[in-house]
Amino acid sequence: RKIDEVFIGSCMTNIGHFRAAGKLLSKYEGQLPTRLWMAPPTRMDESQLVEEGYYSTYGKVGARTEMPGCSLCMGNQARVADKSTVVSTSTRNFPNRLGKGADVFLASAELAAVAAIEGKLPSVEEYQKYANQISATAKDTFRYMNFDRMDNYVNSAKTVELGAEYKTALEKEAAKLKSQH
Repeated sequence: RKIDEVFIGSCMTNIGHFRAAGKLLSKYEGQLPTRLWMAPPTRMDESQLVEEGYYSTYGKVGARTEMPGCSLCMGNQARVADKSTVVSTSTRNFPNRLGKGADVFLASAELAAVAAIEGKLPSVEEYQKYANQISATAKDTFRYMNFDRMDNYVNSAKTVELGAEYKTALEKEAAKLKSQH
């Protein structure tokens, strides 16, 4: 079935999903046959993806990168074309949620990336070809952001000034927790 638009985003995605999509998209030449929307769940994910070069990859294939957050998933910040066929990683599929008369298939981020590249829902064999590529680099692709090991976040945390009221509340809560153990 022909796919018109693909959305990879929502609070249910993580940075690994965007890396996997980026790795598949990096092998694609030219503009995608679909309109691809990318919306990482947080600004931290977005910043890391930019640093790792994935936003450049998305741009090369014509993907539309949205402000991190809900985007199409919420259905009130952006909309797909009327009566389009869509593959989406959003968590809900109410009538007209993503667009007026849109026919929406919910999918994993990996399947959504394949649909964006193929312009259709892939066969099992077609999907497996891409899944094998993702599996080959899974350890790197799906690594989490360990903020306590990322210099820019550790250094930034060292400069945070807590207000006196907040600091007092934290100290009281810590004392309460200690007394319970």
